[in-house]
Amino acid sequence: MPRRLAGAVVAITGASSGIGRATAAAMAAKGATLALIARDEHALGRVADECRTRGAAVLAEPVDVADEPAVGEFARRVTAELGRIDVWVNNAGVMLYGRFEDTPSDAWRRVMEVNLFGQIHGSRAALPRFRAQGGGVLINVSSVWGRVPSPYVSAYVTSKFAIRAFSECLREEVDDDPEIHVVTVLPQAVDTPMWRRAANFSGRNTRALPLARSAEEIAQRIVWCAEDPKREITDRHAGRALELSNGIAPKLWSRLAPRVVERLAFSSGASPDSPGNLFEPLHERDHTTP
Repeated sequence: MPRRLAGAVVAITGASSGIGRATAAAMAAKGATLALIARDEHALGRVADECRTRGAAVLAEPVDVADEPAVGEFARRVTAELGRIDVWVNNAGVMLYGRFEDTPSDAWRRVMEVNLFGQIHGSRAALPRFRAQGGGVLINVSSVWGRVPSPYVSAYVTSKFAIRAFSECLREEVDDDPEIHVVTVLPQAVDTPMWRRAANFSGRNTRALPLARSAEEIAQRIVWCAEDPKREITDRHAGRALELSNGIAPKLWSRLAPRVVERLAFSSGASPDSPGNLFEPLHERDHTTP
């Protein structure tokens, strides 16, 4: 039977934009109480206000998910002020473009710290509370690139593969408690600010991949998984097609991938090296963009 989200306490990381912002709005519409974190305090505040206008109670705090003590302290504050945590959505993520040999070690490491260890820190904060209260839903956001390799985004792909493996391990470890669920969501390309804010050491301009889904569509899948937990879902036909292609003909995919990615992910013109938003949030002029 689907779980009711009305009155549930839902924690979302990376809540200031993109999928996180859309998920916060969708959860607010369901009547959930929200606990939101992101690095950008001002953008996070705007999202919190948007959710309050929808009638949601919101606790929001600027936190870098790579900072494990800060994530743990936020979870303690949520539990103290809101009583429990029913759903934890590990969503925060960053992107890095460039050949592995051209990307600085600190940039590569930072992607792993945010994308992978950010989810590890969130899981360490959530799971003991789920155990103590008798249940909960942990939702880890991976990517179709968590199943399908790709050149020029090796740090991102590695982090998303690792998130899938990490989620599988957790799922087996909590198997003794049927009320604790670990869900992995694998979106295909999504239209979010991540592409514009990405670190770039490729020497070329980047662009969003075609057939991108809206953040709101992915948010609805996350809501669905919170209400009726699944093991793992891939969104959607294009994503499944990529998974199938790589699974059936991995050698052919390896030969085609560099040409496909170069054509779809890069546009004409040169671009200077940039760390993007890896180490600090980037403030955009258009704050209405999700």
